[in-house]
Amino acid sequence: MSAYIIDVTEQNLTEILQQTQQKPVALVFYAPSHEESNTFVSVLERYAEKYQGQFLLGKINCETEQMVAAQFRIQALPTTYLFKDGQALDAFQGALDDVTLEQHLSLILPKEEEIKFTQALDFLANENYEQALPLLKEAWELSDHKNSDIALLYAETYIAMKRVEPAQEILNRIPLQDHDSRWQGLQAQIELLIKAADTPEIQQLQAEYANNPSPEVALKLALQLHQAHRNEEALELLFGLLKQDLGVLNGEVKQEFLSILAAIGNNDPITNKYRRLLYSLLY
Repeated sequence: MSAYIIDVTEQNLTEILQQTQQKPVALVFYAPSHEESNTFVSVLERYAEKYQGQFLLGKINCETEQMVAAQFRIQALPTTYLFKDGQALDAFQGALDDVTLEQHLSLILPKEEEIKFTQALDFLANENYEQALPLLKEAWELSDHKNSDIALLYAETYIAMKRVEPAQEILNRIPLQDHDSRWQGLQAQIELLIKAADTPEIQQLQAEYANNPSPEVALKLALQLHQAHRNEEALELLFGLLKQDLGVLNGEVKQEFLSILAAIGNNDPITNKYRRLLYSLLY
């Protein structure tokens, strides 16, 4: 039998019900001598295989497990219960067509953003931040930017990579009512990273640029800002030069601008912003 399909008995019922706190479970009551219920069990088995463990299917044979059937007050076969987070969310009698069954299963199946969130957690367990970022980005977009748990992990991942600006942008979009202790902790980490990134070299170049706002000094300052993961400041500085002259310093400024975009990658929210700004100058 598949790992996603379990024969439920009086002996393992409590254990199965406890599992519903961690994983969705469908319990179907049937009898081998009852053709309609047997056929529907086969349908549910197909769905359990299709969703590859996104829910467990527990089968209760009412001919051998009469005590379990009595506990659930089964009056018709098949009868199906759907559990999630330790609670029965739905129950229905009889066999359902595929469309109706899908509608019922959607109550317990994880949403697409939850699946991507879980996949990201697997990557983060191995500190594989680059692989986790696009999954978290998709998950947050799929939740219509309303799932603060996803947003907090998304920001936390950028902070782990010392990329302050996208992390701050994400935290800024989290609603005030979700500014909990975790949000405050991440904000504090950002402030520490900002202080650490304000190096003496950057301070010296900023002072020099204030006295001599030349493209040469701006380019040196942008390189230092980029190395300190202050990418938006670096891009903003270089874009200011490109607006005046796309070919400034024989194209070196434009090349550095593109190099920074390539280095921070497509998953960073500021990449698309500054790529669009550059295209507006080109076309």
